[in-house]
Amino acid sequence: MAILIEPSYSSWFGLFSAIALVIFLYKAVFTTRRAKLPIYSTHSGWFASWHNSLEYLRDSSGVLRSGYAKFSKKGLFYQLRTPVRWVIVVPPEFVDEIRTAPPDYLSAKVSANDVVQTRYTVSPVVESNKFHFHILKTHLTPSLERNITDLLDEIKLVFSAEIGSSQDWKPVVMSHAAHRIATRTANRLLVGAPLCRNEEYLQMSIKYTVDVFGGADKLRAWPDFLKPAVTYLVTNVKERQKIARKHLIPYIKARLAEEDQIKEKGLQNTKPVDSLQWVIDAAPSAQERDPERLMYRLLHLNVSAVHTTSVTFLNCMFDLASHPEIITELREEIEAALDTYGWSARGLSQLRKLDSFMLESQRLAPIASCEYSNIQIWYFKAQNSDLMLRLAQMTRAVVRDFTFSDGTTVPKGSYVLVPMYAMYLDDDLYPRASEFDAFRWSKLRDQPGAENRYQFVTTSPTHINFGHGKDACPGRFFAAQEIKLLLAHVILHYDIRLEDPSNGHPKPTWYDRSRRPNQTARVFFRSR
Repeated sequence: MAILIEPSYSSWFGLFSAIALVIFLYKAVFTTRRAKLPIYSTHSGWFASWHNSLEYLRDSSGVLRSGYAKFSKKGLFYQLRTPVRWVIVVPPEFVDEIRTAPPDYLSAKVSANDVVQTRYTVSPVVESNKFHFHILKTHLTPSLERNITDLLDEIKLVFSAEIGSSQDWKPVVMSHAAHRIATRTANRLLVGAPLCRNEEYLQMSIKYTVDVFGGADKLRAWPDFLKPAVTYLVTNVKERQKIARKHLIPYIKARLAEEDQIKEKGLQNTKPVDSLQWVIDAAPSAQERDPERLMYRLLHLNVSAVHTTSVTFLNCMFDLASHPEIITELREEIEAALDTYGWSARGLSQLRKLDSFMLESQRLAPIASCEYSNIQIWYFKAQNSDLMLRLAQMTRAVVRDFTFSDGTTVPKGSYVLVPMYAMYLDDDLYPRASEFDAFRWSKLRDQPGAENRYQFVTTSPTHINFGHGKDACPGRFFAAQEIKLLLAHVILHYDIRLEDPSNGHPKPTWYDRSRRPNQTARVFFRSR
């Protein structure tokens, strides 16, 4: 009698890995590189591409810094091998040419769909209508002023729960606390109380975001035809969606029923002010008001509002604890702004030194080595049951041969990117670039005519964390305001320090182009 053996997880993963390796080697060794540009490589021989791609996977920041010193610093284009493909690295002086290039030559959309997409099988099929994207610009950021009291209330509660008010030094694993604090605060505005405090929903919100972006990193190097299968091995997105459905569907159905009653009674002015109501109001058809569809819209707004905010807040906390000498000056600025303007958007706009500190932290601790901002999901569409995520970025797919002003032509079918992190460490662009100067940017803003420049939310050819130009991330304004509120609370109510200052800033890890802050480092808090 034949015995059937159920394939194990490891055997399937091994099979997929072998197939991926064969495909990679075929493409790396036998396909022709069309770009006639110098190549950055630290290896030679038939398997040089393979070794170079692994080196990039382990330390893209180091690879791009070396390439920057050899080529970009001299204004030269070059190409290198990543786990996905050959890419062309563009010198920083051509950033504006990428920004202004017509999309039928250099396309952010094609690049995002092909390079950093993650496909997750979903049901029901969600169309490409991206109306929820506009909510970030038209509702989310403007609502901060109206809802700042609610946010401050949630911040006070979540810090009490996560940090406490100990008069002695209390160690806190900062990664764990930062994600919970930022996610719960954002969700006070996104889904309101009490759902934002529900432990199961909070965990889902944090882990769903991690799965989406972590999954994108893990799947990027796999061939497209294997991604749907591999998704189930390397992510838990479906499980997260199940929990989201449990909490959000009843919430959405109750709101829809409530809205029907409001319409019947003519009480439109009493509508709630939160993301669910904005999505409902913006839905262009009865089909888009289906609770399942609305749930996915809310999930993606959650990802948009949570990921970069959480990571940037965490990096800021590490930098604040690493530089306790600046805390008194920041505290004095915050207290002065509150005395004059109170907790308001105007008051937050006066925090130039805090804004400068945030920008400097972001410069030296970016989310990625080459620019693609994870803060904003622009749209999601279903095609053959795949959920496609487009990320705001400065990576471009070359749709038609494009010639830069120096005469360099990048061929159709290639990809170009900007070495953001390497650029941020260039002393010619940033004096003493490797040095953390908390008030670098506020001092520049003190110059006549520069009052509104050099801000955390400002984009420029040398500040591309949020992209640049028309593709710049609109969610950056919400992120900036929330992070300021969180940091102001810390500075006003706590003294903080690193567990061991002699070790310096907690070391991050890199995977592909993504930078992951230290997950185990502890920050010590003492209530003031």
